[in-house]
Amino acid sequence: MPEIELNWAGKRTEVAEEGVWRLAFDVKEKSVERLELGVGANAPLSLFDSEEVENILVSEKTEPSSNAQRQTPDASPHPNALLLGDNFHAMCALMPEFEGKFDLIYLDPPFFTQKEWKTREREHAYSDTWKQGLPSYLQFLYDRIFVARKLLSETGCLYLHLDWQASHYAKLILDEIFGSVFFQNEIIWCYREAINSRKRWNRKHDTILFYSKTETYTFNPATVLEPYSEGAIKKFRNKDEKGPYRLMGRGITDSPLRSKRDIPQEMETLHPELTYRHYLGDGTLPVDYWFIDIENQASPLRTGYPTQKPEALLEKIILASTNPGDLAGDFFCGSGTTLAVANRLGRRWVGADSGELAIKTSSERLAKQSANFELGRVILRD
Repeated sequence: MPEIELNWAGKRTEVAEEGVWRLAFDVKEKSVERLELGVGANAPLSLFDSEEVENILVSEKTEPSSNAQRQTPDASPHPNALLLGDNFHAMCALMPEFEGKFDLIYLDPPFFTQKEWKTREREHAYSDTWKQGLPSYLQFLYDRIFVARKLLSETGCLYLHLDWQASHYAKLILDEIFGSVFFQNEIIWCYREAINSRKRWNRKHDTILFYSKTETYTFNPATVLEPYSEGAIKKFRNKDEKGPYRLMGRGITDSPLRSKRDIPQEMETLHPELTYRHYLGDGTLPVDYWFIDIENQASPLRTGYPTQKPEALLEKIILASTNPGDLAGDFFCGSGTTLAVANRLGRRWVGADSGELAIKTSSERLAKQSANFELGRVILRD
């Protein structure tokens, strides 16, 4: 029995994830239309067996380099994969060869808005309507989180991105599947857009739930330091060959200078054993609330896909929770932000989405980066 369990009408906890689905790759034209229609007349889809799929996606991790944070688009050692099809089926198809191999999984599912999402040109993007209401939505989340955990490596992390409509339910599902001890953060992403409500506080943040698979997980705080404020920088009034510093009192019991800040410079000469120089670093350690603008209509990165997430948001997650060469997954890939950022930062990646618009948008975006990837779809196993 799990220590925490959220129940709903018709809940299933037995998730059959293996043996039914496999992957097919368009190895010639990488055509979204051909993936949707199936076999083309001139270039049929190549059906890869599990060993061939592993050879495409799995490789030895590259050694981190001094410029690891800004590698070229082709820094991934082997092709990545973009998959058209139900993401639960895609994850199931990956299970036989990729269980325990993903270092990061970012999930940005529908938010239970009960809306049909379309582009400004009225092109269908995805459906977020649930005829059976909340129970069917919660089962949808449960199944995918269950398989996602299995795909994670022992040092892997999962980030689940939702908002006020369902994040509180999802937290209990994550506690049940991962264990509450592996909850790491509730991250609040704050953003500014139209502010119209006079009935309540305007809802201008999303919630990202961060869980690790085990107690030992990847987290690189030095890669996501926050810049110092101008006020903080001004406090570092002294300077030597190492840079700006503040003279501080050591935390020594009974010391008259204990833990004091900005003490007079002569105290360092009189009591060197009671003082130390605190130097201005590269930034402050990261916090769990982020102010990041959305990709507005003027942004050159805007794709036109509704609910597109900004690159700055995914860059923080990927830098913090992966290393160069690690494998990242986004199984609600939408506009392809996770994949584009992972590619730019030298991570391997697998993306999936059930929407043809999402796969088309993502593939075009990745093509602009000259990304090396395979385009595939999820099919029933023979």
